[in-house]
Amino acid sequence: MKKINQDSVERAFQLGAAREVTVVMRSRKEWYFTFVADDPLTEKAETFVLLTQRGQLRTWSDPRSLFAFLQDKCSVEHGKFILKEEARNETTDSRDSG
Repeated sequence: MKKINQDSVERAFQLGAAREVTVVMRSRKEWYFTFVADDPLTEKAETFVLLTQRGQLRTWSDPRSLFAFLQDKCSVEHGKFILKEEARNETTDSRDSG
């Protein structure tokens, strides 16, 4: 999974490159989203996740706020949900070289 900043996320959606949006419940108070897009360098499909300015996974405590962000900033109209809590090391291991 590749980790990118908000400007790059918004650009991917504006250009129509983003697809397969998934909202994940990390815990009952931590939600995040992923999306698939072709990597501009390799042109291979990759899964991306949004980072904070400090380089951490961007999460929302209330999924309604996350959906509002996706609708307002990314114009997302549909996606899928994963409502099973993830294992902590599956997606967000800080040693990932995204």
